[in-house]
Amino acid sequence: MGALSGLGLLARRQLRTSWGATATLGVVAFLAAGVLSTAPRAIATMHADQVAYETAAASGPARDVISVVGAIPGDPLGGRYYGSRTIEAGIPAEPDWDPFLANLDTVRAETPDPLRSVMGAPHFHVTSTDPAYTDPVPSSELAEAKVFLRAATDLAENSELVEGRWPAATQGPTFADGEQLLTGPQEPAPAFEVAVSRAVADTYGWELGGRYDNLGGSGIISLAERYPSLVVTGIFETGDPDDDYWLHHNLAARPSVITDPNRGLLATASAYVSPAMIMPITYGIGKTRVWYPVSTDSVTAADVPILLAQSNGQSAQTFVVEPGPDDAAPIQLRPNTRLSEILERLLAQRTGVDAIVAVLAVGPLGATVAVLALGARLVVERRRSALALLRARGASGTQLRLLMGGEGLVVGLGSALVGFAGGLALTSGLGLDAPVTVTQVALALAAGLAPAAALALATSPAGLRTTRADLAPRSRSRVRWVLEVLVVAGAALATWLLLSRGVVAGSGAGSGVDPLVAAAPLLVSLALTLLAVRAYPWLALAVERMLAPRRDLVPFLGAARATRDPAGGPVPAVALVLAVAVAATSAVLYSTVSGGVTREAWRATGADLRISGPIVDEQAVERIGALDGVEAVAAVGDVGDAVLQGAVPSSRTEVYTADAAVLAVAQEDVAGAPETLAELARAPGPDGADDALPVILNRAAAGPGVGPGSTGLTLTTQEGSVPVRVVDVVDELPGLPAGRSLVLADTERLLASTGDTSYARLALVGLTDDADRAAVTTGISNLLPSSLVDDPDQEAATVLAAPVSGGLVIAFVLAVLLAGLLCAAAVVMTLMLAAPARARLLAVLQTLGLSPRQGRGLVGWEIGPWAVVALVVGAVLGVAVPSLVLAAVDVTALTGGLAQPAPEYDPLLLGAAAAGFVVVVLAAVGVAAAMSRRGEVAAQLRMGSND
Repeated sequence: MGALSGLGLLARRQLRTSWGATATLGVVAFLAAGVLSTAPRAIATMHADQVAYETAAASGPARDVISVVGAIPGDPLGGRYYGSRTIEAGIPAEPDWDPFLANLDTVRAETPDPLRSVMGAPHFHVTSTDPAYTDPVPSSELAEAKVFLRAATDLAENSELVEGRWPAATQGPTFADGEQLLTGPQEPAPAFEVAVSRAVADTYGWELGGRYDNLGGSGIISLAERYPSLVVTGIFETGDPDDDYWLHHNLAARPSVITDPNRGLLATASAYVSPAMIMPITYGIGKTRVWYPVSTDSVTAADVPILLAQSNGQSAQTFVVEPGPDDAAPIQLRPNTRLSEILERLLAQRTGVDAIVAVLAVGPLGATVAVLALGARLVVERRRSALALLRARGASGTQLRLLMGGEGLVVGLGSALVGFAGGLALTSGLGLDAPVTVTQVALALAAGLAPAAALALATSPAGLRTTRADLAPRSRSRVRWVLEVLVVAGAALATWLLLSRGVVAGSGAGSGVDPLVAAAPLLVSLALTLLAVRAYPWLALAVERMLAPRRDLVPFLGAARATRDPAGGPVPAVALVLAVAVAATSAVLYSTVSGGVTREAWRATGADLRISGPIVDEQAVERIGALDGVEAVAAVGDVGDAVLQGAVPSSRTEVYTADAAVLAVAQEDVAGAPETLAELARAPGPDGADDALPVILNRAAAGPGVGPGSTGLTLTTQEGSVPVRVVDVVDELPGLPAGRSLVLADTERLLASTGDTSYARLALVGLTDDADRAAVTTGISNLLPSSLVDDPDQEAATVLAAPVSGGLVIAFVLAVLLAGLLCAAAVVMTLMLAAPARARLLAVLQTLGLSPRQGRGLVGWEIGPWAVVALVVGAVLGVAVPSLVLAAVDVTALTGGLAQPAPEYDPLLLGAAAAGFVVVVLAAVGVAAAMSRRGEVAAQLRMGSND
């Protein structure tokens, strides 16, 4: 009991009198617990935000659960409106679709969660299978006007009737065995009522009360024979035509108007009839579209894999829905949704982000362990005399370890608790509402126990003895050799496994981080660090011998001290190397991901601006070219499908044409654009030797054995055949559809060779350096109102604005800051460990005339060699670790491309990381040198004489 009370008394006295070093361990535990409470919740919230972002960016038809069936609810078994059945003359009754809607909601209610929670109340409408045609109103300037007839029960709830009334059921014709029976020869032909949107009415030139005759259709019995005219009884406003409701009601909010060079303007729209009329008008030949709106606001990242499985399972099922009436045929629904594509992309993004974050996390984790080891050694060094006294008075090694471990337990657990609570408060204040998991609590507890474990392990009499490292540069410890061999072998094995399995896509992955991806970079970093530590004594001896002949003292003395008594041993090297590696890896991965996003945006756009939509004829090209800032406008025409024959088996491909010389100017600075575009327009030689059509192929069209300069190929189009000469073979043609087999030729050369003409619905615009992109975009939109203008910079900015992209940037920045903080802590602790010996040495040298500047130089030599090792090895790891990550993890879901990007090395970012490391080291050296000047020379000399 006396021994225990003595140990307790000593512990209290040590905590009161020498608490600075122990407090450092508490700070490390505080930061570690804080990071462990904030980072996982931030990542979970980021993934949940990405789910909402991706689904919100997709239109309703791209995410909702949809089923389209070729039947009409309430259509009786056997068919009342066609076949040999007779329709009685009179006004049809309103169909009772409420039971059908209720049964649709039952399908949703029986769907398991979380899919049931994301599905909203069902909607449906019925549309004629074939369109009806009208004679265009002369004032509309339309060459063709056709409408699909539609009925919906919720139209009035989602629109505003501004003129007239909603359509009602009207008198219909009488049929018997396919023959029309009119009630009297003088009666006018029956008409049916419709309501159309304001946009449709304006485009078609229709007015309220207008009657439009001469309809024709392709039903079983011609619509024109049954209802020769329609009358507009209502005009409504739709609001936002891009609202999800109107996207499901296609051609209703705004008609489709296509310019046909041969015929003129061709318009297609939807007109609404009374639900009672849809069956008589279509004769039962209609389509029912059912959809459940999807909202993922409440979906968490953990729900995504389950939701994907349920969505795929639902798409593989058929649901029989009773329409209500006993004599009505049941409706068979086969739900389908593109939500699965979004969820697969989300899982792929999640896999890439988690892998990158894991790689960024293992570096600071290793550096934290090294800093804890340094801090524990510092604390034990401060307790050396007291521990030696206890040992001399009979205390066992276990008792000493319990004493130091208890000190670390008190400081560590309290600091970890405060850090964990502070992290939770911070994340809650920032709106990060992800739940706290058992794993996070366990990791925070481990952070609180880490100081106790580090102090207990560092309390060893053998570990406190001072030896000259230069007398035994090769360690004789078998345990150390075994551990180092295991680390190097593990690094080699992990690297081999990663490289042999190749890139693993994340769409099929569940959740969590691949342990191999997380462990391999850390093992490689540790292996290279251990190899550098093994080589360090020999390099230090060589530097010492090289500096021995010099007359100045500081370089030789500093090298000698670095050789004989390196400050902190190899532990600082581990911390510094991992800190530099994290900074370099963050810079490279950030450059790779952001550069891949930008490069893919430019590849998809193909020029400074990309116009798609209406036909871009010569007049449009001239008007666009006249805008301020426009340098070149290349209209790209689609000739259509063709067959490429010759050196490879015949393959079907798509042929695009453009003015090659203009296209070369428009794509002058576009990465991936062929440098041989101008050769497509080269005229054949005078002897006709070069009469083959020059073309550029992408890889999908070229096939094996075809490369630049290949001849003997024949391109067969709809107009004829022509021999071709391959000018170039590229991976992709920027601005043209990706993933297809494409051939690019000059417009004039192809016209002269085969007579093929094309109408360009795509144009690539090159701008001058001082062009106002926004003004040019506005000008193009004014000239071509229905066109879509893509700007690669805006496309890249949109991708980089996604939660995962912003989260990765924050992760990169925080990893660098945390690495810098740990680097500074390692440097300061290393210099504090060497402070007693340095103070005694400086006291002696200052009496011999050592200047303060030379004293700072000696301090720099204590950490300088390790800093150089860290820079060199960290630079190597900055190349190796990103290469390993990109060799194992598919990041195309983050960049939006089809091909895995290669590592990109930004000299500015890497230089900034190196400069920041040097600044941190120099600042720590300056602090240590300033602290060393506070010691009294006489006091140090007296202490030395007593020793």
